[in-house]
Amino acid sequence: MGQKNILIIGSTDPAALELIFSNELNHLGIQNHVMGVQNVFLFYYRGSLMNKIIYRLGLSRIILQIQNKIKDEVIKRNPDTILVFKGMEVTPNTLEWIKLKGIKIINYNPDHPFIFSGRGSGNKNVTDSIGQFDYYFSYADDVVNKLKNLGVQSVKIPFGFDEKGFVYKELEPSEEIRKTCFLGNADKFRVKFLNELAKMGLKIDVFGENWGQFTLNPSINVGSAKYGNEFWITLQKYAVQLNLLRPHNLHSHNMRSFDIPGSGGIMLAPFTEDHANFYKDCHEVFLFNNTEQAFDIAKQLTNLTFEERSEIRRQARKKSVEQHTYGARVNQLLNCIEG
Repeated sequence: MGQKNILIIGSTDPAALELIFSNELNHLGIQNHVMGVQNVFLFYYRGSLMNKIIYRLGLSRIILQIQNKIKDEVIKRNPDTILVFKGMEVTPNTLEWIKLKGIKIINYNPDHPFIFSGRGSGNKNVTDSIGQFDYYFSYADDVVNKLKNLGVQSVKIPFGFDEKGFVYKELEPSEEIRKTCFLGNADKFRVKFLNELAKMGLKIDVFGENWGQFTLNPSINVGSAKYGNEFWITLQKYAVQLNLLRPHNLHSHNMRSFDIPGSGGIMLAPFTEDHANFYKDCHEVFLFNNTEQAFDIAKQLTNLTFEERSEIRRQARKKSVEQHTYGARVNQLLNCIEG
């Protein structure tokens, strides 16, 4: 591999995509380091109400301090490539300073760079910096096409499955829960969809944050968010695992599109070209076009025998390991920037 020293700028949270990429680079023997600039910002921003007020008024120096930290890290590590994840904490001026040093800079944005679905999904630094990158990678075709129209070199790299994220074993009959499940935080769109399913007679377990802020059908049971190994076990053990897309990826896919089948779960997701291309519908995953279809498929899957569902799990897992690991995604990224 031509890239021998990569500085990754983003987050060092345990579940961060940056750490998965870093681990895959380590596996390939490529020197890299993750700099948690997002952690620095959030530590300041969440530190006090006064900090939030000062930042929102534009009076805080935290972003300037982060730029200085980035420059110090670049001088210290002398990377040949910098991989920025999203880039909310990196200013265009800092990227320009890096480019003048002859360092290749690339971006992988796990959110939409033009549609911000929340305060943490993007900001002015993201949009103003797009033209500074030698390559801009995105999970979505519409983003890639728009970037190309702007004259930016862009390639689609979908999300993937973290094969090294947990120890896989096939599900035992005694471990399976013959219900429908949804893992994720509440919002009005998800609540509306799940309430409609529950009204039709589907019993659903949900795990995540903010569900108590909404009125839910009595057939919806709420549990706490799942992390670490519990996250993967919960994805796998339900007879049906729902995947609901947010407004910014309604026509593509999300991380759960690979987490569920990769863990050996049975995914019930909206029909998109991405989902249909990644997995074989009605064999490895199950896709719906409306609430009524989702209800019918969920009932059908629940009524299968354990052996029939186990075969679906095996096929989904097999496709994920063969084609959709983050190891494959990192190789795709490296091939692009080296070619």
